[in-house]
Amino acid sequence: MTNKSKLYTFFVVVLFTINFSCLNDNSKISDSEENMFAEKVAGKYHFLEDNGTKIYLPSDFERISLTKYQRLLDSISTKKEYKFETERLNSLSDMDGSLYIYFDKNTKSTYTINTRPYIKFDKDNASQLLGLIKSNNDKVTKNSGAKFTKITAKYGGNANQQLFKAIYKISGKRMKNDMFNSSYIISSNEKTVFIQITTATKTDFDNFIEKMLL
Repeated sequence: MTNKSKLYTFFVVVLFTINFSCLNDNSKISDSEENMFAEKVAGKYHFLEDNGTKIYLPSDFERISLTKYQRLLDSISTKKEYKFETERLNSLSDMDGSLYIYFDKNTKSTYTINTRPYIKFDKDNASQLLGLIKSNNDKVTKNSGAKFTKITAKYGGNANQQLFKAIYKISGKRMKNDMFNSSYIISSNEKTVFIQITTATKTDFDNFIEKMLL
């Protein structure tokens, strides 16, 4: 398979895993919890056995198995939210490589990371992916009434490493609370990872991403 074909296949899989899945409950996020990502870089490293990557996360994030996470989802999500999140997790699990899940029980935030076969991409590829994401969001809006608001979408890279980042706010009448979905695709040192972060408030996770050791 050519690199172009690998890119297309990867981006299509990524497209269908970016959705309005979330852990919505009726709890309120305190001001201190809302600002924890922006104000604090303190955290700890987690080792990914699959390819030796070390990720840096806020201290309250703990690794959780897929089975345990699904049980947690079932206990605090609506049936529709559970269905969407289960479908997303199944898509992530079916990707080449390994899936790791981390959860912060205080803020109800979820961090997933897929290790992937190395794929080098560029700004044009990132623009194509952004277009696919927008098209998919429009379809989801039509079918569910959820509203997607783009917060940011950026590409940065050179011959040695590439990064694509997109953050969306998802809201809707059928949702208990708004949510934010942050997605990163990073390729460096012959490794590629796909990250999704779901939070109840707008967060800046870049400082933690920068501390990742690929």
